[in-house]
Amino acid sequence: SGSPGGLRRLNIARVFETVRNNGPITRQEIGKISGLSKPTVNEALDILHKEELIALGESITGVDVGRPGPKAQQIRFNKDRKKVLAIDIGGSKIRILISDLEGNLIANLTGATPLKEGRKSILNFIGNLVNQTLTENNLTLIDIGSIVVGTPGTVDPKNGIITRSYNLPDWENFSLSHELSLIFNQEVQVENEAHLAIYGENWRGSAKKLSNAATMSIGVGIGLGLLINGQVYRGFNGIAGEVGNLPIQLDDSSDSPMRANFEFSASAVGLERKFEAVKSSPEAKNILNSVKNEETITAKIIYNAAMNGDEFAIKLVNEQLELLGRGIGAICCVTNPEVFILAGGLAPALKQNLDKLTEVVSRYTLIPPRIKISELGDLATAYGALRRGIENIDRSTLISILKESA
Repeated sequence: SGSPGGLRRLNIARVFETVRNNGPITRQEIGKISGLSKPTVNEALDILHKEELIALGESITGVDVGRPGPKAQQIRFNKDRKKVLAIDIGGSKIRILISDLEGNLIANLTGATPLKEGRKSILNFIGNLVNQTLTENNLTLIDIGSIVVGTPGTVDPKNGIITRSYNLPDWENFSLSHELSLIFNQEVQVENEAHLAIYGENWRGSAKKLSNAATMSIGVGIGLGLLINGQVYRGFNGIAGEVGNLPIQLDDSSDSPMRANFEFSASAVGLERKFEAVKSSPEAKNILNSVKNEETITAKIIYNAAMNGDEFAIKLVNEQLELLGRGIGAICCVTNPEVFILAGGLAPALKQNLDKLTEVVSRYTLIPPRIKISELGDLATAYGALRRGIENIDRSTLISILKESA
């Protein structure tokens, strides 16, 4: 708006963003960065301080040292005005993070997902875990400015409806956003876990300062998060990154479309399934003898056996690396990421095989990306949720400032 009231609010918003992005900062520095006059800056700061959006303090050490007169007052963004709540729902555990508006962690609590008890029990457990986290940190839901949730499955970003999910029981064709909003009595934003994971990596992990990156979680299933030109790519209706369905299995003796996909054989469970099918063979004897009778042969055990020189384990691992490399190569041919990040339960085992995996990917791409293990590990989704929550609060704050009074 070109009205005096509209211009005034634009100036206040400009000062707020200047402090938000550059604080602690002096009034003079705000004027230089924003291009606004001293009276305009002072008026905006008075309003922002009254609304508790900024904090006023004394000069920090080293500012104006040796200069006569009063020290320049330092203005800071009020990071404690509201808190952000992140919820990461997984097949084995649920994680709760709470942070201030700068992303500094206040709480980090996990609990085992009541997987066998169904949706209602999982939702009740989430509510109880959040209440426990708040109570232990002397907080209430009134202190929370934004709640963001990461979940397995395909999520419609418009309404939070989970349209498909394989890893949680009774976890599809309902709005998780609506159900949790009823529990917490405030709006809840829901995103696919992989989409939040790449956002977390871009903020605090292996994709910092990058515009094009990908993160693939390899565990029970396979999920992908994409960062394209600085934006998380979700696709038309939120199902971009469902690469578990890529039809690139090398051999499909079952002749079944569901078994001819990437996830069925290339995931950690896929490797375990393959071993289970051949465990009675003489070649598998050494791997079986390395564990107790009642112990399940996991992908980690197979990778450890390969590292120790077991030829059959090496064969199984190389076959899986070939599948993973083909899948990653196919993704890179389309998206061209600078960095391809590996996460999930199998990531630690893959760390010792990055050279081999890179060699496979190089066969299927013109220029392979750097392949890295996630720096955030199983925190990537929760950190992405925190970042999204902080942005939600910043956006609502600016909208509030810019909204003209009736």
